[in-house]
Formats: sequence, structure tokens, C-alpha cells
Amino acid sequence: MNYTLETGLRGCLRHPRTMALAVLTLALGLASVMTMLTLLSVLSADPLPGISHRLHIAWADSRPAPSSGGRDETDGTGAAVPPLWKLDDVQAMRRERTDIRQVALVTAPLSVTNTDGSNTRTASAVLAVGPMLPVFGVPLRHGRFWTPQEEDARMPVVVISRALSQRLLGREDGTGKEIRLGRHTLRVIGISERWAPRPRPHFLPGNNPGWQGDGDEIFVPAMAALEAGVEITSTRQCDGGGFDGFRFDQINVGSCRWLVLWAELEDAAQREDYARSLQAFAAQRHANGAFERAAHTSLRPMAAWLRFNHVVPDSVRLNLWLAIGLLVLCLVNVAGLLAARFLRRAGEHGVRRVLGAPRRAIVAACLVEAGLAGLLGGLCALPLTLGGLWLMRQQGEAYAPLARFSPALFAALLALALLTGLLVGLLPALRAARQEPALQVKTL
Repeated sequence: MNYTLETGLRGCLRHPRTMALAVLTLALGLASVMTMLTLLSVLSADPLPGISHRLHIAWADSRPAPSSGGRDETDGTGAAVPPLWKLDDVQAMRRERTDIRQVALVTAPLSVTNTDGSNTRTASAVLAVGPMLPVFGVPLRHGRFWTPQEEDARMPVVVISRALSQRLLGREDGTGKEIRLGRHTLRVIGISERWAPRPRPHFLPGNNPGWQGDGDEIFVPAMAALEAGVEITSTRQCDGGGFDGFRFDQINVGSCRWLVLWAELEDAAQREDYARSLQAFAAQRHANGAFERAAHTSLRPMAAWLRFNHVVPDSVRLNLWLAIGLLVLCLVNVAGLLAARFLRRAGEHGVRRVLGAPRRAIVAACLVEAGLAGLLGGLCALPLTLGGLWLMRQQGEAYAPLARFSPALFAALLALALLTGLLVGLLPALRAARQEPALQVKTL
């Protein structure tokens, strides 16, 4: 075994130009695939590990009936209809299934001010109906979440992030302090850690696949926010179109759909049961005239919701396939270079066969050489991969800053590079070992 390994390593030093060309060719193909796989793995990562598999976005079609008759699945421009709810419908659905934790929410940028008005900050806020923070796993550092009783009583309470507390109140733990939101003063009852899932799955407004923003820093019960006169500027659908549902200083919650509804469902049986309840709810609302359209609902798990919104751009997948094509082309060229190297040493192999070396020893020595070429190609691909990721980060896309090097993924790809070298070198090695020893010796 040691002799085979030594023979293979010594073979790498012969004809260094073809060896260097094989290594660089393989490194180029591997770097292209490593770059795109690294980006794809980051973009495809679970935004809420351990939580997202339980969360499902529910929708019941409450839009006015189309004037031309029938049921259209688009908003008239070819775009898919956002799964938005009216506040009254959300509250009715939550009453239907009190055994299921359901959360309706909307996100919007809001301005908050300390009590003396000397410091104003703007941050992304979540206005929620239901236990949003525990359902979505928002980490709490100080204080507590609001209770259902406080939410029902429309108590002016709010949870803010640790960073916002430091910027706005001058202290990390701002529990017990008051901040001004809209026209009212709200009491800070909790301080959260930074919560910025990527992609942001809980609310995906139009033309935002979930990569923008630095995370939500204000969490407030929606009814308390409405009581405070908070202006919500976000994706919405209003009956009659135009601005009849949203005015400059108020929201007509009866005429606009502006909330998304999430349900926490543990298993397939609970999902099927909730889906039946959702369909029955829509049918009942249609029967009593609240919904103009026939009952039409959907229930998607978070992973399907992210795919539906194309949070992983099609261009990334296309570039990955192009990189794979480049790698295949590089592998074909490397296989040709290795075949030329092995066959050029046909005389050496013939002498070893005449002296009693079996064919498997020839194959093993050639595979050592091919494996080392793959390993060197993987190592040389490291700086090329880093350069490719740097170029990705220079792009203007919202997800570009996430293109960061992953040591764990590179270790896996390095093992793949070694395996690739062995597989590419297998056919040339078998071909070199099949040469007749007598014919090979005659060439000496």
C-alpha cells in the first residue's frame, strides 16, 4: 500500500505542465459550482429552524366578485393575489378555532419617540393579532410578552428590540419605560434580542422577496396600534379600489385586506383538520353574504410559501446549472489530460507488470495521482470561490450581502473534489492497466 501511494505521488511530479493544467482546469469548474452552491445554500436556508415546519399561511378569498363573472386568480395584471385578510374576518376565524394558535400580522416602518420628544427613531414594526412573539420564536431578553387579556383590552403595551431600546431610551433594558407611537404613549413591557430571519417569511409585501431590511424592532398588538392612530403603509387590498380604504390619517379596517394569517399546526392530521375548518369558514361567510365569491381557500406551509414568492431567484438556479455545465466541460478536459499522462508512461507500467505487479496496482497508483489532482484542484478553488463570492456581494441585489464563505460547505465540496478526481481518473486508469505488458515493454 505504501509503495502504491509512493508511486502515485511520484507520478504527480512527472510532466508538471500537464498536471498543473489539469489542476487549474478542475479548480475553475469546482470554483464556479462552489460559488453558486454557497449562494444557493444561504438563500435556501430555513429562516426559522425548528419553527417554520409548524407554521402555515392561511387564506380565504374575501374579494368582491369580478364584474365579468367567474373567479379570477390574479389581480388583473397577471400577478398572484396576496393572501390578505380583513381584520373582522381574521377575528372570526380565530374564534372558530380557539384550540389552534393563530397569528395575523402586518409589518410596516413606524416612527417612535421617547416621552420628552428629544429622540425619534424609525424602525420596522410588526402589528400582530394573537401571540406572534412566542409562535414565531422571537427571543426575549428582558420583561415579557403581552397577554391575551391585555390584547383584548387594547392595553397600550409594546415590545422593542434591545438595539432600539439602546438607541431610543439610552439603556439596554428599557422595560417599564414609555415611548410614543402615533398619538398615544405605550409602555415597554419586553425587550427582544435581534430578530431578523432571512428571508423574512412572516410578511412578504409586493416586489419584496424577503431579503430587504435589517429585521423587526417593534412588536405591538394591532388593536393597540390602531387605537394610537398608527398609519400603516404596507401591501393592502381595498374594496372599490383607489384610496377609499386608506386615508391620510386613518385606516378603514372594514374595507381593506391588510393582514396575513398564520396557523401553528403540528402534524398532517392537524393540517387537514384546519384546512377543512378554513374551507367551512369560507363557505359559511359566503352563505351569509360576507364573502361575495364562492368558498376558495389555501393553506401553505412556510417552505411552500417561500417557494411561491420566489425568495430564491430563478437567476441563481440558472447560474448554478450553467456552473455545473462548466464543471462537466472541465471534467472532460481533465479526463483527457489524465489519460494522456497515464498512457505516456505505458513503458513504465509494462515493466511493473512484467515484474509481477497486478493490474489493480497500476489502477491504484493512477487513482492516487488523479485523487491528488482533485484535491489540489479543490484547494486551488478556494481563492477562486472567495473571489466569486466577493463579486456576488458587489451586485445590487438585496440578497448580495448574504454571499458569504461557509467553511462547512467548503469542507464538503473539498471532499467532493477528491471524489471527482478519483471518478475522472478511473477510466484513464483502467485504460492504462489494460495495455499488454509485452507491447508496452517494446516501446522502451
